[in-house]
Amino acid sequence: MKLLISLLVLAVGSALAVPVESPTQAAELVMSTMDLDMERTEVRVLPALLQQGDLVGAWSHPGVFAPMQSYLVLVDDYAMANWEHPCRWFFVSSQGDVVMERMTVPPDFYGRMNVVYTVLPEVSDAGRGQYEEFIAWWQANPQASQEQGEKMYAWIISGGANQGNNHIRYYGDVQFIYHVLVYDYLIPEDHIIVCFADGTNPAPDQSGGLNSNPDFDDDGDTDITYDATTTGVNNGFNDIKAMVGPEDHLFVFTTDHGGNGKGLGKLPPEVYLNLWGSTLNDDTFMTMLDELSAASIHVVMEQCFSGGFLQEVIHTGAAQDRTFASAANGYESSYAGKTYPEYDEYVYWWTGAVHGSVPKGGSYPGGALPGNPDLNGDGYVSMWEAQDRAKAWDYYAVTGQEHPQWDDIPDSCGEDYFLGGPIVIGLEDFNFQVAPAVGFGISVNPVTTVAAVSFHMNVCAPVDLQVLDMSGRVIGTELSGIVQEGNHSVLVDFSDRPVGVYLLRLSTAGTVQTLKVVRL
Repeated sequence: MKLLISLLVLAVGSALAVPVESPTQAAELVMSTMDLDMERTEVRVLPALLQQGDLVGAWSHPGVFAPMQSYLVLVDDYAMANWEHPCRWFFVSSQGDVVMERMTVPPDFYGRMNVVYTVLPEVSDAGRGQYEEFIAWWQANPQASQEQGEKMYAWIISGGANQGNNHIRYYGDVQFIYHVLVYDYLIPEDHIIVCFADGTNPAPDQSGGLNSNPDFDDDGDTDITYDATTTGVNNGFNDIKAMVGPEDHLFVFTTDHGGNGKGLGKLPPEVYLNLWGSTLNDDTFMTMLDELSAASIHVVMEQCFSGGFLQEVIHTGAAQDRTFASAANGYESSYAGKTYPEYDEYVYWWTGAVHGSVPKGGSYPGGALPGNPDLNGDGYVSMWEAQDRAKAWDYYAVTGQEHPQWDDIPDSCGEDYFLGGPIVIGLEDFNFQVAPAVGFGISVNPVTTVAAVSFHMNVCAPVDLQVLDMSGRVIGTELSGIVQEGNHSVLVDFSDRPVGVYLLRLSTAGTVQTLKVVRL
């Protein structure tokens, strides 16, 4: 059971009570008499008058009985955070009496409550147009081979809890990572299981009144595999278990809401991911992963309390290499952040790091990343590098309001994997100190037909210029022999090579330099 501070407090006695004739007046009374931090708060009120004894439901909670005939005012004390997090429900009578209950979730009719005050940026037309804007912005950045993609599988889960709490940003998180998996890392669409909200049900499933488009990439196919109910998630797991073999690699991505099942501040954390009308707890998730025969498993989680899943993913009994990254620790909320309302900030930067750029999100204009995510210059963005950059670029992590978690087993294996599987070009290829060849570059990248590769030799020495696929296999030698001191240029013909990503490797006198080339 999660912690619920269920403390009823008579906040305004009859001596101070003032008549309340409307829901707006009820909200104004709460705002004028309660201690509110207006820099992080949202205030909503239910327009209908509750009767004494009415049960007000709340997801992941049995609900609260109205203590009197009253208006219900919700004070969200951490409006930029994802649920679950501290909030207060105020029941305000027509006589001005106020009863408060501390909660960590909103009422079920959250979406029908009127916003009286909010610190959140204005959202125009409930997120309409975001889908089209993303599709127009998207440009693939291939970073793996088709052969590597065939060895990769992915499982994406976004439950959303219910329509009132299934926000447009969860769809944005899923649409972005789906594109990256399919078009950057060439993972076949039938290798990706998506469990999303109410699945392909045509009824509206988002808090803004929209129905989530099941075709993430606008190619005419349905990309949502199952709904994110308990049954749908179990079906998704069974599909993954049947498909993923001992030579395959699995990537798991979750977003939306999380909860603390044991209680805030109690050890060890027992946490869960909210599904559509149900939950998936950390112990069940651990059992699922431990039943898989994959060569490696990589988990990225956005939801509140997501760090509480770490010890279930990274444990000594794991049968394969594993990595884990989360937006928050096991005792705190995660934040929509500066990318509100389109994305959740931590996974926005994580996905951006493995893609190479970001779409417009909140106050971020989109485009180039704040820095190069390939920290060691090996041509790959590893699992470790992606989480490190997401942590460095996430405003709420930088300011200490959320604490992203990371671990891997065996230790440091996160530097050996990327979304295409194992990183096969060893770091030793990039650590030579002697550099008789400098200025190694390519004229045009991406390449459509022929690329001019230029380099400068400080001394006369043997040179090999080779083309490799992303598995590290040499598929062509463009130059091999003694090269004189000075500037040189070699034309490399890619016209007969399939679309994809290649490596150009220049080797000379103990030095190896590598460039990644995208063939369109």
